[in-house]
Amino acid sequence: MINSAMSAGVAGIQTGMNTLARSGQEIARGNIPPEQGGPDNLIEPMVQQIYGKNQVQASARVVDIASQTLGTLIDLKV
Repeated sequence: MINSAMSAGVAGIQTGMNTLARSGQEIARGNIPPEQGGPDNLIEPMVQQIYGKNQVQASARVVDIASQTLGTLIDLKV
């Protein structure tokens, strides 16, 4: 169970980091006019930045709690 929580946390961190990278690239293209392939607006990538940050923070908390739980279980067995 702890392994699955740890795996889910790590996967969430990776997904959040990918979201941050993709939306960051879109924001970086913001100075390119839309008719030349730039984004129509930057609202969605900015919202995705917030979403990605929150996902990374929440997933890191899952990893932290799983790690603490594992440490507690090891302490109980020793």
